[in-house]
Amino acid sequence: MNKKSIPYLILIIVFIFLTLFFGPIIANYNKTGSNTLLVNKDYSYLSRDQILSKIDQDFVLPDHFILVLPNQQETSLKLATISAQINKNEIANTMLSRRLNQGVIAYIKYFFKPKNFNLEITLDADKLNQQADLFASQIDKPFIPTELNYKNGSISVAVGSTGTQFDRDVFINNLNTLLLIGNFNQKIRLETQIIGSIPTNDQINNAKSRAQKLIKKSLILRQDSNQNTINNATLISWVGFNNNYQTDKINKYIEKLNSTFKKEGTDAIFKMENNKVVEFIPAQNGITIKTDELANLIIESLNKLINTEDLSEEITIPVTIAEPKIKNSDTNNLGINELLGQGVSTFNHSSATRNINVKKGSSIVNNILVAPDTTFSFIKNLGEVSLKNGYTNAYIIREGKTELDVGGGICQVSTTLFRAMLNAGLNIIQRQAHAYRVSYYEEDSKPGFDATVFIPSPDLKFINDTGHYVLIRNIYDGDNKKLTYEIYGTSDGRKTEISNYKQWGAQSAPPDVYIDDPTLEVGKLIKTESKVPGLKTSFDWTVTKSDGTMLHQKTFISNFVPWAAVYRRGTKTN
Repeated sequence: MNKKSIPYLILIIVFIFLTLFFGPIIANYNKTGSNTLLVNKDYSYLSRDQILSKIDQDFVLPDHFILVLPNQQETSLKLATISAQINKNEIANTMLSRRLNQGVIAYIKYFFKPKNFNLEITLDADKLNQQADLFASQIDKPFIPTELNYKNGSISVAVGSTGTQFDRDVFINNLNTLLLIGNFNQKIRLETQIIGSIPTNDQINNAKSRAQKLIKKSLILRQDSNQNTINNATLISWVGFNNNYQTDKINKYIEKLNSTFKKEGTDAIFKMENNKVVEFIPAQNGITIKTDELANLIIESLNKLINTEDLSEEITIPVTIAEPKIKNSDTNNLGINELLGQGVSTFNHSSATRNINVKKGSSIVNNILVAPDTTFSFIKNLGEVSLKNGYTNAYIIREGKTELDVGGGICQVSTTLFRAMLNAGLNIIQRQAHAYRVSYYEEDSKPGFDATVFIPSPDLKFINDTGHYVLIRNIYDGDNKKLTYEIYGTSDGRKTEISNYKQWGAQSAPPDVYIDDPTLEVGKLIKTESKVPGLKTSFDWTVTKSDGTMLHQKTFISNFVPWAAVYRRGTKTN
């Protein structure tokens, strides 16, 4: 070979090398690269149509998968129920995903690099979850914890059982994996988890020994005027079996307590029209129990009760307080800023007609402004009591007798307001007790805390000696037969005290009394009053300034005559 032929030979060699190297790339530009596999099956140098056709030949979804239940029985999952399909177009797109804009070198590397793709499967995830729910309903068993119970002076043990929970995540992952790798014939075992545990005999005996120390003991939860007493039966049921406590039960108790205890914050509303208050909603702080903190305090108290001879422990309930955005003082310049006093009464056995009068009367004696140094008169603010004004006939006490008349039940209103006046420390200048004891006023109070009114007399009066306006409002709760009166104003620091309560002069009740009632059918008999013995009561009421100076001091005396049981006897005929 002469020297002139060497360059030509080199060119020929280079040409052959380039042809062998780039030839497949150029020839298969719109096809898959070399060493392309789909679940270990060769898909090299195929066009899109060829890929789609070959997938149809190589991979056919089965009708169903066989599932093995925990008890070794078999069931099946039809793939049609979850709309499972092989996504051939997505597979082809993935295989043909080479791009020259990634660079020539990257393109060449990708072409020759070995690639093994999985199948692309589409299915309805919601339907798959529904199938998982179905399997769970067949497999799951609840965990029943072992519990201590206290009854009739002894502690017993209710031994529980462990639970079983279907592991849906493992099932779904296994199914997806088998679909992606095309392993359509393998059975899927439905895996489960054991939930909970059963204590040993030693643990049970230890728990019973700890619980024994809680017999006759209690736990008191307190927050202001609210109080909840947890008895020993509940405390014993909270004892755990690992020298601990069943916190789930404690948390459930706290959650239930918080649902009744929790208060949403309320912004104040004060509206006046024509110098009269037409709407008043006092500002109220939002209150929520600090549940985690209370749970820790309960556990600390349980430890003290078990390890000491103390019969009770008291916890101040920790709370989160959220102040309202609009306070009472933001809504008016009259001094209606805070609650001065509150009175409450219930009337659980009151008749429907009497309830109408209680509701009507309280709706009128409501949202009343009393200027400084002026006298409030209940009868003056009540106005005319008549059928045309919405009242009904109900039984009243007139001159020591029970009679059917318009407005029976108004004294429920005056009695409730009297209790609020006492607590607010206002200068009460007129109050008269009923002739005999009325059961409604003793449902939630001792005898002697009532006030009767009758047009034109007796009346219920006070003088506003606070130096600011006061507002009288009420809350009528017809569902729970409860009336609440609240008196708002500006506090001057006065404090009230009720003391030296006395009862004496008890007398037996006379024979039963029957009153003809034309509104009832003949033969109908309704008891409206129970037998009440006569009684005399008194209590001292003292109001002092913040410096201890006396403002008011009175003794309220009630002289209740003995009273017979009263029955309404029907006289109405058709």
